[in-house]
Amino acid sequence: MGHQPSKANRYVLVSQDRVRVEIMFEKNDDSPPNLWCLKDAAGKVLIAKHNPRLSLAGDLWTRRGKDGPLYGRHSALEKMPQLGNADLVCFTPDSVEQIGQIVDRLRRVTESDIS
Repeated sequence: MGHQPSKANRYVLVSQDRVRVEIMFEKNDDSPPNLWCLKDAAGKVLIAKHNPRLSLAGDLWTRRGKDGPLYGRHSALEKMPQLGNADLVCFTPDSVEQIGQIVDRLRRVTESDIS
């Protein structure tokens, strides 16, 4: 799918309400780990608490490279059905506790949260 597995892992988490929630864990020796998910799945409270980087769908394909428009995100996200063209947040967790808070929230996602 156009990415290096050593740099990113893609997952589908199933919430307690049986809603499929895609997440992507980006890892690189040269930068901190990143956890990408739908902005709506993260929810306002988690976003306010951890201040993730926002990546809006409207900003995709707006920059140009030498060969044409650039996707504008990690290439592993592009082929993900739920995340590829949606409004996302990118958390840079600095503790296992913070990762737990993010995953706990995603496990509580309902269909109305992401529709």
